[in-house]
Amino acid sequence: MDIKVLKNILKMAQAGSLTCAADDAHLTVQALAAQLKKLEEHCGFRLFLRTNKGIALTADGQELLPFIMNVVKSSDQLQQKIHQLRQREPLPLRFSLNSTFSLDINQNIMRFMMKKLGNYRPVFSTSESPDNVQKMAKGESDIAVVIGNIVPDGFYCIPLKGLSIKVVAATDSSQTGPLTALIKPLPECPYLQSFERFISVSGDKYPGLMTLYSGSEIVSISMLKSFGSIGIVSRAMAEQNNLTVLPHFEDVLNVHLVMKEPLLEESDLEPLYSNVVHLPEIQLTA
Repeated sequence: MDIKVLKNILKMAQAGSLTCAADDAHLTVQALAAQLKKLEEHCGFRLFLRTNKGIALTADGQELLPFIMNVVKSSDQLQQKIHQLRQREPLPLRFSLNSTFSLDINQNIMRFMMKKLGNYRPVFSTSESPDNVQKMAKGESDIAVVIGNIVPDGFYCIPLKGLSIKVVAATDSSQTGPLTALIKPLPECPYLQSFERFISVSGDKYPGLMTLYSGSEIVSISMLKSFGSIGIVSRAMAEQNNLTVLPHFEDVLNVHLVMKEPLLEESDLEPLYSNVVHLPEIQLTA
């Protein structure tokens, strides 16, 4: 089997669209469809079904997908090892940590990745989820930690099922005077859905407040400290900045590991969970 064809099958499964997968593979839709047909003939069964929303894996395709991922992963590791031996030095791996997490958590992630991906030379950076998503989309990062469900198309994504982050509504009680504004996250921010849930459960509790918009948690905290307002931040950041957490509302967001290539599987991450569950801003999910 051609490894390029298997990679394209993974792109199709990720995108759920023949057109999107063809664009990502720099092929025509007809050429990609021909690859799929040839592979299905080799297998003797259908891998995908066409739906009104695009394409979806058949039951046989879903059962075969993990094996395809393993073959692609092994092929990529083989190529990287060959290149490494040629160069006699590890290949760089650009890893975007998430600045919402504490130094302790990011240090644990760095140690884990350096041990797990020892064939590479990791280059670490840190920024919030929207920036990490942009880095992946622009080809400036190979792996990124992303909070929430805003995951770019065309990448491999592992939900870190052992981890989640607590999100709260907060204000700065040191600000005098009445509340004047609600700080609403922009659509690319992971806290937008939490903000909408907060507004829903609050009902008419905050009438007449103007809406300000924030593109990052750091900006939201600056706004909270500048004037009377309510915003959505992680509980850890609220406590770190001495903000007042409003009662009766708390949300929990998932965390994802987004990769350009499938270098890791979910089972590879089990040791990471055991190293971070004791940290205060992390909640172990059921």
